[in-house]
Amino acid sequence: MRNVLITTWAIIKDNLSSKTTLFFVIFFPLFLTIIFAFGFGAAAEPHVTVVVNGDSGLAEYLNHSVLFSGIVGSNEKQALLHNYIYVSVNNDTFTLYYPQQDDYLIPSLKALIQSYVTGGQTVNFQTVERQGFTYYDYVISGMIGVIALSNGLFGVTGVGAGYYRDKLVDRLAASPLKSYEWVISFIIYEIVITLISTVPILALGLAFGFLPLISLSFIGFLALATLMFAGLGAVIFGLSPKDKLFVAQTVANIVVFPLMFLSNAFFAESSFPPTLRPIVEYQPLSIINNVIRDVSVYNTIPSTFDLVYIIIFTITFIYFGGKLMKLRETD
Repeated sequence: MRNVLITTWAIIKDNLSSKTTLFFVIFFPLFLTIIFAFGFGAAAEPHVTVVVNGDSGLAEYLNHSVLFSGIVGSNEKQALLHNYIYVSVNNDTFTLYYPQQDDYLIPSLKALIQSYVTGGQTVNFQTVERQGFTYYDYVISGMIGVIALSNGLFGVTGVGAGYYRDKLVDRLAASPLKSYEWVISFIIYEIVITLISTVPILALGLAFGFLPLISLSFIGFLALATLMFAGLGAVIFGLSPKDKLFVAQTVANIVVFPLMFLSNAFFAESSFPPTLRPIVEYQPLSIINNVIRDVSVYNTIPSTFDLVYIIIFTITFIYFGGKLMKLRETD
């Protein structure tokens, strides 16, 4: 354990003294958050998911509208937690539960429901306004997951490649340090860097009215997310030929950007084409974002599926990353 702590501290000191590292740790996440918060927060075309309970035909009808995506469901609480409008249908009575910021959409939704009901049937509407969450809450909490992803993959592959290039690995290989201790040191470094990167994002969030629930579970899941992606970074780095280390960084880029933009980090799954939604919904970053939002925004317990998913992927990546990312070829 002593070797791990010494090596971790050396990696932290070495990298935090680099202006390039500081840019990607602090300023790049801020820059990306500002782009999405300002660029899409107010100007994005509204497209709201409506959860319908009691009439699957209405959900299908809403799917053909410009403003709404209709899905069938019966969980009012979960719908409102995710800023969806919930419609309960009971004969000719339609009860609309909606987040307060979506009140301007209710007249349009009522008109669509009225047009859906045929034969001149009388429609009784009841509306219930609930506390909702803004797009800023959504995108800033999603950016926290992106930080864990980018730091985990880029950190391991980038720092590892630099150490090989500068021959520091040769010096470490001549020391008593074991390969698994080297990998653990890298991963602890990535967790520390992720926690540091998260602070300015949360500070920026205050300017947008984002007040996350910071708890031990939030910090724990953030560390676990970084652990999972750092393990994936170790797998990529371990499989890359050491005489062509640019391959590791190239592969990291190929993995990170699709995971980042084909996820629920910045937009809900319903915003994507139907063919892409299963990929977006079940890829690792989206699952991480679900958990982060559950504990920091929605104040609810993450689903068992999400927790099991993260644990399995984390153990798998760490195991194979530890096997592949060797300090010495003989290890």
